[in-house]
Amino acid sequence: MMRRIAGLGVVVATIVLGSTIGLGCEFVFSHDRILASLGTVGEIGVRVQKTHTRCTLSSMDEYQFAWENVQILGSTAWENVDRDLYEKWFRVSLSEIGEGYLMISKTCSKNGYEEAILPIDVLGPDDEDGVWSQAMVGTYPLDEPVRATIESVAGFGAYMDRILTVGDISFELPNSGASSFEGDLGEIRLFFTVAADEEMLPLLIVSERLFVRYDHLMEVES
Repeated sequence: MMRRIAGLGVVVATIVLGSTIGLGCEFVFSHDRILASLGTVGEIGVRVQKTHTRCTLSSMDEYQFAWENVQILGSTAWENVDRDLYEKWFRVSLSEIGEGYLMISKTCSKNGYEEAILPIDVLGPDDEDGVWSQAMVGTYPLDEPVRATIESVAGFGAYMDRILTVGDISFELPNSGASSFEGDLGEIRLFFTVAADEEMLPLLIVSERLFVRYDHLMEVES
């Protein structure tokens, strides 16, 4: 049903989730479930079939998304692919071991609140040559940012009020699209850039359970 091939390395079986005859919308994901390792990157598609002749929502932007244990690295605009049928794609990275999800929801005056949830199970890394394994030994595994030097620091990490502290280094973390984390993070490795003006920006946080990216927020070498 979906036009794109997902890159998460899992079996794809597209089904209707959270839709029932008589409801105002039918939600369809490109997967029925995702089961993949920490640091895996791929695409997830979602379609909305509007079943009312007159939809009370003024814009597709009124559909809301929430997620846990994944990062949204980017997304497409909504595309009208057929009569009352809309499609959107997310590029995601699995960021924390455990049970996560991607959820779509909406509230309208005709049918009230409706939602559909795509379960996402993030497993421990299983590829000794993968991005997580490279990062854990101190090798930056992603595309390098333009005109900046990459450095890393390892140690006990703590996060509070958007401030990450590792040793004697502190960063105010940008909104990365990751699930929020708070308090003690245990032993982590932080990769960061040092630009020509000596400004330091975070690139990647990695630990036994985390793979949280910030590289997608800046220009990188292709």
